[in-house]
Amino acid sequence: MLAELDALIADLERTAGAGRALLLDVRVNRVAALVVQGRYTEAEAEADGILRATVRIAHFTKVWGIEMSTLANLADALCGQGRYEEAEAIARGNLPRASAGAAAALHCALVCSLNGQGRHEEALTEARRLTPLWVRAESGALDIGTATALLGLGRRSEAEATARQALDACEQFLHPIHPRIQKARTLLSRITADGPLA
Repeated sequence: MLAELDALIADLERTAGAGRALLLDVRVNRVAALVVQGRYTEAEAEADGILRATVRIAHFTKVWGIEMSTLANLADALCGQGRYEEAEAIARGNLPRASAGAAAALHCALVCSLNGQGRHEEALTEARRLTPLWVRAESGALDIGTATALLGLGRRSEAEATARQALDACEQFLHPIHPRIQKARTLLSRITADGPLA
């Protein structure tokens, strides 16, 4: 998929003015693809470039949606690099102004960042505090974060039920090779493994 996005980006580089927004939308999709592939440093660099570009074209066109999507992907990239505090700051700072799709992604990133910091009680509270509008692309993500928090709190049976719910949602709504399906399976295996919690 990255090769196709790169080719489209090369074609769109020649656009000017408000047409640059389409280029940025495609670049946002590239960041998401990089995150999915675990190429977090590249995703961060691309997101930074998009955010700089939105400043340059903000007087031509509305870039708020592009900015919010980019920030959500940036938070995911930072979580992937273990930079949970930075991801938390981005998610918390932008959740109040995000639209439904970006809010769902930022909310999931916030829960992930809190879990990554070992703040499982806060992660669980945050996961249950707000239920953003359902967005297909985020299927299973919040449940994975919730199950991770429950596991971190030693609530294994609840964690298992939530992880199974996450896996069901992932398998129902995501492409069969989407990495979140494997993430849900791995979490479920961790939860159901014999022995004490790690």
